[in-house]
Amino acid sequence: MAGTVSAEDKLLLSRAYDALELAERTGSPKFLGFLNEHESLFLRQNLPKRADMSYYGGYPDAVRLMPGASADEESFPITALEFTYKSEFDLRHRDFLGSLMALGIRRDTVGDILTSPGRTVVFFSNDIAPYIISQVDKIGRVGVSVSYADTSDLPVPDDVEEMTLAISSLRLDVFTSAVTKLSRDKAARLIRSDMVMVDHIPENSVSRLIGEGATVTIRKYGKFVLSALLGDTRKGKLRVAVRHFR
Repeated sequence: MAGTVSAEDKLLLSRAYDALELAERTGSPKFLGFLNEHESLFLRQNLPKRADMSYYGGYPDAVRLMPGASADEESFPITALEFTYKSEFDLRHRDFLGSLMALGIRRDTVGDILTSPGRTVVFFSNDIAPYIISQVDKIGRVGVSVSYADTSDLPVPDDVEEMTLAISSLRLDVFTSAVTKLSRDKAARLIRSDMVMVDHIPENSVSRLIGEGATVTIRKYGKFVLSALLGDTRKGKLRVAVRHFR
């Protein structure tokens, strides 16, 4: 492990090794809770390449992933629940997460939250799903009905913006300037002030080059994924597709 590693990351790695050992000893898969993007990346970087660890969040494009030792996709203990409500109520990710945490539910039992008008699908660990169905009838002050979800028809999140930008290079300060609409000097100040992460790791080098698939998280502005390189413009700039998670 290179650099400074937090106590939380060390504990996570230890738990992952325990799961791998137990799965090998018992011949059955073992699972950890849902991880955020930093935690998933940390395990991928620090577990041996030969380690039989899979990651799944309930659907192909999931962000919060559950590690499974000696597991296949069908064996993951993940349940998708559907919350329906009157579409005039503008319920967002933070509303669902806040209400669930207020019930004392652990964050690692909750996966992705896909919101859309009148319908939201949330992924949970199997063991917490029956409690959610029986006990949750409101999100904030909004009445909701909860049922098992059809994962073949998931909502397209309404808090994701698709953008196409023309930038002069793939330097971090150039990219940050473009997505925040700040001057390059102000973008550089954000980076040097430790307000920017690349692939969930703090980055303070303005000249850092990013590539296709990179995730750039900027405090107060959100998360930006460089989803595709689209070629050059007539003026020699780079056209890039970016997904902005607000």
